[in-house]
Amino acid sequence: MNLTRRDFLASSVAAAALAAVPARAQTATPAVCVFSKHLGFINDYRALGKTAKELGVDALDLTVRKGGHVLPENVAADLPRAADAIRAEGVDVAMITTNLNSGDDNDARPILEAASKTGIRYARVGGLSYSEDGDIASELQRFQEQLRGLARLLDEYGVTGGYHNHSGGTNMSAVLWDLRQVILSIGSERFGSNFDVGHAAVEGAYAGWRINARLLAPYVKMMAVKDFVWEGDRPKWVPLGQGIVKTVEFLKIFRGHGFAGPISLHFEYKMDSNDALLEDMRAAAAKLRAYLQEAGYQ
Repeated sequence: MNLTRRDFLASSVAAAALAAVPARAQTATPAVCVFSKHLGFINDYRALGKTAKELGVDALDLTVRKGGHVLPENVAADLPRAADAIRAEGVDVAMITTNLNSGDDNDARPILEAASKTGIRYARVGGLSYSEDGDIASELQRFQEQLRGLARLLDEYGVTGGYHNHSGGTNMSAVLWDLRQVILSIGSERFGSNFDVGHAAVEGAYAGWRINARLLAPYVKMMAVKDFVWEGDRPKWVPLGQGIVKTVEFLKIFRGHGFAGPISLHFEYKMDSNDALLEDMRAAAAKLRAYLQEAGYQ
């Protein structure tokens, strides 16, 4: 098909307008959340919200999975109840963390329907693993089809899903290139990355983390933040700011692509007491806010 100069100019203007959308969106500052997994010692929803408020966070990343704050089998009743109690304390439930990997999961529709009705816009998904000695390409194709079905449900309920990357073992998304392939194949605005900067830094320790961050940046819907140092050839998780993860640089890369989704603080290290952990959480929330400002968020 031949394009006239007028057609070309019109299409160029439209493309420029679309490209400008992320730049405008990036002015919104992401919500600072704490992952409720680390507050598992608090069972009462009102107390959970009150504690989160005292920590200085904007919202909770609430576990909706086996052993979580909301059990999948009770999600229709308990997720609205939890959200109401937490929000009554002035803290939002910005996202939920699930173990969903497929549209065929029995819990997928009930969880996403409850999230949608409760006004929760983001859901962490994922947890797929390659076999030890199978064919990676064919397994990835199977994962892709599973997640495609999940993306259809995300579309149906208006919830944005982010696949969480984990380092090590046989985890799908450890290298992040495979996750990008899946995201592109599915092609849904409702399905992208829940980008864990700690795990990304583990797998891309020297410079690969920056390449992967740039590669995934257009598809990052939510983030998880943690820090580590090397202990031999394994990561040792440490308090935010005491490790080698270049969190501010990650934030700058994502801000450049209009990222404004929730950021979940993770604490994967042992503390002497719950009170000591809460103090670390409070310090981490303040540090993340400083990082956001340094990265250019207002």
